[in-house]
Parts: sequence; structure tokens; C-alpha cells
Amino acid sequence: MSKRRQRGIVLLELVVAVLLAALLAGWGTQALINKMNDASAQAHAAWMLSLRKAVLSYIERHAQTLVHAEHEAALNDAGYANWSRPSIAELKADGLLSPGFPESVRPGGGASVRLLRHGSCPGNDCRLHAFMYSDQPFLKKYLGGIDEQMVAQWLMASQGWGGWVDGARPAIMGGASFEYANPPWSGPPLPAGTVVLALGTEHLLGLNFLRVRDVRDPDFQGGATVQGTIQTGADLRVQRYLYLNTPGQSGEPCDDDGAISRESGAGLLICQDQLWRPLVSGSSTASLGGFSTNQWRGCLNSLGTSTANPVTGACSCPSSTQTVQISDSGPHDYPEGRTLGFLCVD
Repeated sequence: MSKRRQRGIVLLELVVAVLLAALLAGWGTQALINKMNDASAQAHAAWMLSLRKAVLSYIERHAQTLVHAEHEAALNDAGYANWSRPSIAELKADGLLSPGFPESVRPGGGASVRLLRHGSCPGNDCRLHAFMYSDQPFLKKYLGGIDEQMVAQWLMASQGWGGWVDGARPAIMGGASFEYANPPWSGPPLPAGTVVLALGTEHLLGLNFLRVRDVRDPDFQGGATVQGTIQTGADLRVQRYLYLNTPGQSGEPCDDDGAISRESGAGLLICQDQLWRPLVSGSSTASLGGFSTNQWRGCLNSLGTSTANPVTGACSCPSSTQTVQISDSGPHDYPEGRTLGFLCVD
């Protein structure tokens, strides 16, 4: 083989090697860029989820003002220029975001918040919806168009709460857990590639529960069902009846000294030395009795039925017993009147 031909083969091999190296370098660079973009999209989703949590806290903290607001300045005293468009800076000043929380991150830049009301507003039937959306769409840096790979990574990192404006359906913004018109408020549509988080009625059901000092009922009046223990810092007064639904058994163990229960078919029990004992020692409650008196009706209730002691036939205790007041209820005003209850004990 001639030297010239050998040099030609070597040159061809060199060209092929250079081309392969360039291709591998290009593929490696593109893979690195894709990984960086994926990481950026995931970081933006985490940032938006933190903002979503802050907006939920904002709604919970100012719920009653939000549903009753009659003008955009209803929360000026709390530091918000417009209750329906709280900014990240205002949420930080309100302590709902940490002071170091960044106000924008790449690739979507900052984010805006919009609150909408539905139903009878202002009023108790008012319902709130909240939206958080990126200020910039996710676009390819040099080629233009929506960067669907970054959007996909963002949606995966949003834990199912996220949505976006799809270029194939620009009139809709939605995701796995919501779908709304683009936008659900009056104004220009969000551009395709914009990512969105939403808080709908199903996420805000807790606002229906009555809160302490709630403007709907400052005295917390009305029926309430509590599964746990109720503790008071003062007396517990009842205007009608006190029902003890879990009976004890005389002589059986009990947990808290001073607790009162009832014995089925007998009378009241008191926990002493961690044993249930009859509230009236040495005699049954039925043989001693009790009575109640009303300031207007005497020994009669509002139905005209006698409330006298069945043992004495009067509003009194047997002479050998002591009269112990056990209740004090009702207003002083006529015709209700104040009612006092008494128990006769040894």
C-alpha cells in the first residue's frame, strides 16, 4: 500500500473520530442542559407550593374579612393594598412567608395571586377560590415555543396540585385536580406555558367551622358536638338539663376523684378514692329525694308540673338531711325566672 493511500486512511479515521467526539460532546451537553432545566422546574414547583401554603394560611387567617369585604381595601389595616391580590412581599410582612423567601425564581420568574368569590357575597354563603400562577410562561430559551419537558417536570414536582395553560387548549388552565377558564377572572388570558396552582372550595371546607370570636357568632352560641374533653377556666353553667350518658357501677374503679356519674336504675355516683360511691352515703338517693324552685312559679316548672321533693311532698328535704344546692340556671326575667335545684343528703 502506498504511503499516500495510508495517509488518506489515517486522515479519514481522524475525521471520523473528531465527528464522533463532537457528537458525543453535543449529546452530553444537551443531557446536562436537560438535567439543569429539570432541576430548575422542580425548584420552581417547590417554591410555588410554599406560596400555595402561605395563601391557604392567608385565607384561614382573614377568612371572615375576605367573605364580607365590600371594597378592595378591606385588609388595609393588615397590610394588604387589595385583599383579592395579595403580593409575596405582603405575605412576608404578615408572617405567612419567611423573610428570606425569594420573590422570584427561574424559569417562571415571580408569581401572582388572585382570589375570587362565588355565591352570595358578602355573606356567610360566600365561597372563595384562589389561584397562583407564574408571571412568565415556560419557553425554550433559544428555539422559542413552549418547553413542554420543563412543564412536565414542574407538574410532576407539584404533587398533583399543579396545572398549566396548554398551547393546544389556550382557553383552559387546568391539571389533574382542577380545570378553569383561562382566566376565570376578567382580563387577558394567561399565555400558553404558564403554570398554575389552585385552591378551590374543596380545599377550604375548614372555613365553614365556627372559630373563637368568629364574627358570625361572637358568643359562640348554638349547638356544638365535641368528641374530646371540655375544660373551662371558670364555672360551667347549664340553663336546662345535664345528661350523664355513661353510667357507672357502685364499687367499681374510677379514674378521677370528684367525677360524677350515674348508676343505672339508682342515683348519682361520685368518684372517691378511685371508686364509684353513692353520692348520698348511708342511704339511697330515692329515699332522700331532691327538688327545685323557680323564682316566679315556686315548686312548678314551665308546664305547671310539680318539682317538689317526692319524699316530703314539698320543696324541702327530710328533717334529718342537709339541703345541697346543685344547680342555678335560667334568666331572672319573667316568665322564665331563675331556677335553683337542690339535693337532700345525710
